Amino acid sequence: MDIILPEDRATLVEFYPPESRPSSATVRFLSPAGSSLATPAATVDTLSRTIATVTDAEVYSVTGATGTPAAGRLYWWTSSTDPTLTAQVMLSEWTGTTWYLEQPAATITGAVGDTFRGARITTTITALAAATRGENYRVEWTVTGADGVVRVYDQVAHVTRKGIRPAMDAGSVRDFVSSAWPDVARRRRFGYFARLASLASDRVWRRIRRGGRFVHLLADSDDFAAAGRIALERELAGINLLPAGILDIAGYRDELDKQLNAEIEDVLSARPYDDDADGAIDATEIRTINAIALRRS
Repeated sequence: MDIILPEDRATLVEFYPPESRPSSATVRFLSPAGSSLATPAATVDTLSRTIATVTDAEVYSVTGATGTPAAGRLYWWTSSTDPTLTAQVMLSEWTGTTWYLEQPAATITGAVGDTFRGARITTTITALAAATRGENYRVEWTVTGADGVVRVYDQVAHVTRKGIRPAMDAGSVRDFVSSAWPDVARRRRFGYFARLASLASDRVWRRIRRGGRFVHLLADSDDFAAAGRIALERELAGINLLPAGILDIAGYRDELDKQLNAEIEDVLSARPYDDDADGAIDATEIRTINAIALRRS
C-alpha cells in the first residue's frame, strides 16, 4: 500500500530493502514535482541474534541482546558457513529466546551459528515536510547493502487530511481462518495472519484508488469491512485455501474479484465523497441514486 502521511503530523515510515541486508541508508522526501522537501535521518535496525539450537525449520533458540525483536517484522538470515547465503524471513512470534518464523527460508537450512539481523530502515517525515496536502510525493531511499552495493528505491506517498484504517486486521483474519480451517489456524502464528491482513487491505485500497478515489475522503473506513472479508477470501484462494466443494478454482477467484468490485462500488455509491478535501460534505459531493419505474406496454 502507498504511504499515507496525515497532514501536519510527523509520521514514522519503514522500508525493507529486498536485495541485501542494509548497512547504512539516507533518505530524501520529494514533492510531486521532484524537488527535495526534506532529508530526514535514516535508522537501520541493528538487531542481531545467533542461532543456538534448532527445533525445526521454523523454530529456533537464539542468543544475543542487540536490538528488540518484533513480531511481523522481516529479518535477514545469514548462513554461518557461507556468508553469501542469505534469506529474508518474517518473525511470526517470539517468546524469550525462542523465535518462531512465519515460514521456513527457501534458500537456507537452519544451523547453529547462523545469524538473524535487522532488515528494517525507518525515518520520520516531519509535520513541516507534510504540511501541504497532495498526491504522489516520494520517499527516496539510498541504501548501502551488506554486499557493498548502493541501491536507490522509491516509495509513493500521499499527504492526506487524515489517516486510513486497514480493511482487515490480524485478529479478524485469525477468526475467519479459525472458523473455516481450524487445523490451519492452530498451526499458524501471528505473522501469518498479519501478512494476510496486509495483503487483503492492499487489495481493497488498490481497487478504490483505481477509480481515482482516496479512502480518507470517504465517510468511514469501517464501511469496507465486507470488502476486506472478500479480499481475504481472494488471498486465501491464491494459496489454495478454498471452501469445500470448489472444483473450478480459476472460476472461484474470478467470482470473488467480481464480488469485491461490486461491494466496493456499493459503498462508493452509498457514501459521500469529500472531493475537495475540506472536511465538509457539500451537496455536489453526495452521489444520488435515481430510481426509474418501467412499465411494459
